[in-house]
Amino acid sequence: MARFEACEESPEVIAGGTGREWPSAWSSVPVRLVTMGVLVLTLAALGGYYVGTTRVPPQPPEVEHVTVLPLPGGRPSGAGFAFGSIWVTTWDGSVVRVDPRTRRVQDRISVGKQPLAVREGFGSVWVSNGLDGTVTRIDPEDDSVLATIPVGPVPYQLAAAGAGMWVATQEAAVKIDPSTNTVVKRTRFPMARGAATPSTAGVGLAADDRAVWVSTATGTVLRLRPDDGRLVATIRVLPDAHTSPGAVVLDGDDVWVSAWAIDGSLGPGAGEPRLGRTVGVVTIDATTNEIVERVSSAGYPVSGMLPERGRLYMVGGDYRNHESVLIRTDWPYRVLRSVRPVGGNSFDVVAADNALWVPSWDDHAMYVLPAARGGTR
Repeated sequence: MARFEACEESPEVIAGGTGREWPSAWSSVPVRLVTMGVLVLTLAALGGYYVGTTRVPPQPPEVEHVTVLPLPGGRPSGAGFAFGSIWVTTWDGSVVRVDPRTRRVQDRISVGKQPLAVREGFGSVWVSNGLDGTVTRIDPEDDSVLATIPVGPVPYQLAAAGAGMWVATQEAAVKIDPSTNTVVKRTRFPMARGAATPSTAGVGLAADDRAVWVSTATGTVLRLRPDDGRLVATIRVLPDAHTSPGAVVLDGDDVWVSAWAIDGSLGPGAGEPRLGRTVGVVTIDATTNEIVERVSSAGYPVSGMLPERGRLYMVGGDYRNHESVLIRTDWPYRVLRSVRPVGGNSFDVVAADNALWVPSWDDHAMYVLPAARGGTR
């Protein structure tokens, strides 16, 4: 590792806020929209929508101390836990490696332009570079870059499955062979009606040895075979023709998917689409490919999720004021336990060292919250 940098910890107190209706703040940012693949989960595109649902205001059950860790390298977009470290993508083309126990920056690694997500697989750390259309492979032993792999426009989420590294791009689910660092499979996504390209498809992806799951912009989730990318099932999560594809995470047989409807009458790229009232999270049973549960997200569109010992944490956004919240619900997921503010424009959450880590784009920092103890499942 190249060097260590001290983070100036800034303890803060999380307190409740007031409920508000928040229309769009970033209504026209064409360069960002192209870079992000017009994906609501990605940074700038998130702000281009009006949320038309009633939200539960941030009201934690008790006052809770939170540590804010400033990060070098600019605005953080995504985070992952791998090889004992927190890895954070930042908008200056870097990945910041943080020791979760000491909360010190261990290294900064140069990757591609506008990196979005980071995941572990095959003894390496993999980073999707949104503007470059590439994936960077990092050796965690010395933080050296092993390979830079072209995959297609606007790659985002990644996961290891079927002897390969899968990544969702703007157009397709792509499989990388880790033995050659080349693309060996490509499964294209369906397009929303009237769209010139499948520009809003495939932002969310999760995978295990049984399946690769991808959210699309047509209100569906695709189940692919991890070995060859063949389509196994198409599960409709929303009835609307135009949806904003959300995060996908796995927890045993549960497949958690966040998605919300967009007013299709406006058409892709026309004016400011409005989100419909179907805002929340659904659970798909991986053994039956059927939706078995719908979970409230307090009226917030969800950009990141973390299932943790019978709890589900969701990162929701208020895009007019660029504010984000961390929502918690416990099994059987009928009641929301808390809604806590976590900085401006936050999109991800990971767990490490008995804490929850949330990168804040606007604050150039990580919010570190103590994780709840125990569990119900």
